[in-house]
Amino acid sequence: MEIRRVMTKFVLEKLQEPTVNNPILIEGLPGIGHVGRLAVKHLTIELKATKFATMYSNTFPPQVLIKENGIIQEMKNEFYFWKADDPSKKDIIFLTGNTQASTPEGQYALSNKILEIAVNYGVKIIYTLGGLGVGRLVETPKVFGAVTHDKLIPPLEKLNVIMKREGVGQIIGVSGMILGLAKVQDIDGICLMGETSGYYLDPNSSKAVLSPLTKLLNLKVDMNKLSEKAKAAKLRVAEAQKIERKMMENLGVVQKEPSEEQMRYIG
Repeated sequence: MEIRRVMTKFVLEKLQEPTVNNPILIEGLPGIGHVGRLAVKHLTIELKATKFATMYSNTFPPQVLIKENGIIQEMKNEFYFWKADDPSKKDIIFLTGNTQASTPEGQYALSNKILEIAVNYGVKIIYTLGGLGVGRLVETPKVFGAVTHDKLIPPLEKLNVIMKREGVGQIIGVSGMILGLAKVQDIDGICLMGETSGYYLDPNSSKAVLSPLTKLLNLKVDMNKLSEKAKAAKLRVAEAQKIERKMMENLGVVQKEPSEEQMRYIG
């Protein structure tokens, strides 16, 4: 099996066959700020979604991850499913993982494969989640949207998702590629992107993205764990900024902050 994984472009190892009826697909793979991945991981945990398949591919980076305990983790994508608990909600297939493909050609192949799996389960609408890098820290992230069809815009704008732009933008990676390929097959697609600095893992932006998504899908999801992660991330950022400023002061690049004694004589 290990050799077959290396020699085959995609290997889908199924743990079980999901029982879903006309589901939607929600994708959250690693990207800027890991916004989409954190959001989808949170949903799978809070909704107690069931993992039904793991996908390996030679389009993934030629590496393994090393966990804190020293055990390696293969590069992979994982599929989960969740059965709706009442008729007002839809069944959901979640896609997450620790990697995207490592080449442009691989990204096309991976996006095609994901779409193929989605279509096989009857998916008619796809949501992709990600970050919108702004190069600065954002206290209250705005959420931007992109869609495959005009009809999808009004419900998003009612939830304060920003659709209009001053110029042409782009979505790089699977989050964009899946929607492009879906549009050709007349499958609806929505991308929700939360503002993020792009410097750190950004659970605050993930929380912002989940706000309109959960409303659209009529999902009740506890956000407390994401809020706790956001607070922890904010503390790490503040500490990193403090260290960076100290280094800059020592190098003479910025002026040292005045002491309390010096402050008494200012103004």
